[in-house]
Amino acid sequence: MTAHLLHAFTMVALGVVAAAIGSLAGLGGGFIVAPALRLIFHLSPAAAAGTSLVLVLANVASASLAFYRQGRIDLRLAVPMGLLAIPGSIGGAYLVRLAPGAWFDLLYAGLLVVFAIDLWRRPAQHAEGGRAKLPWSRERTFLDKASGTEFHYVESPPIAAAAGITTGFLSSFFGIGGGVLVVPLLLRLFAMPAHIVSATSHTVILFSAPFGVAAHALNGSIDWSDALPLALGGLAGGQIGAKVSKYLSGPRLVRILAIVLTVAAASLIGDHLAELPFFSGTHPS
Repeated sequence: MTAHLLHAFTMVALGVVAAAIGSLAGLGGGFIVAPALRLIFHLSPAAAAGTSLVLVLANVASASLAFYRQGRIDLRLAVPMGLLAIPGSIGGAYLVRLAPGAWFDLLYAGLLVVFAIDLWRRPAQHAEGGRAKLPWSRERTFLDKASGTEFHYVESPPIAAAAGITTGFLSSFFGIGGGVLVVPLLLRLFAMPAHIVSATSHTVILFSAPFGVAAHALNGSIDWSDALPLALGGLAGGQIGAKVSKYLSGPRLVRILAIVLTVAAASLIGDHLAELPFFSGTHPS
């Protein structure tokens, strides 16, 4: 087996694992792939983000189809958020080219740490749905066709709009799909059930990811020799994650997400410990 073929198989396997976990968590899988491309394969921030976003696009396309068939996507919420995410997705693809490697990794790790802490502290009832008090909010009733259960939660159009715009930027800048913002928002503020959150989050990302990929491609920021096998694995992994999600409880999905975010953040921070003043023995002037 040649080194190129072995590398391709490694990328396919990475895509399957990342996409399967991403589908369970509603994040698109990029939050695993982007750190791997930085830490193991040493791609630049722009190349890691662009290449990862190709996997995200394949993952969310595959998983969204599965979730749509299950009847678990809140389209009334996902469509406007997804449309508003498109401009930010294009902007993020251009701005990431200016980010130094260490700052990219540490900002990325910080973002993951914030959301991991939020998830660890979240009571189980938030993951299963409930009531939240938000400005400009309204009641929302959603029928989960997969289980036949009717859920009641809230939605706030202005907050959802702001989240959609920010999600688009995070999507392309970090190559993670933006679900790290949408998932905690829908779980904690809107008090949506975890399974509906995963399905809806994927659909939001599905709107913005194609534009982010196109912008990265125009910038030459995508390593297609890595991106294509990753996407192939993402197609399979998205279906696997969507099917497995039917057998996991809401709180368990939240815990899986928190663990994965914590590991990813620790890996990114650990790679730059020697560069920090406290560990290098130097002091900032």
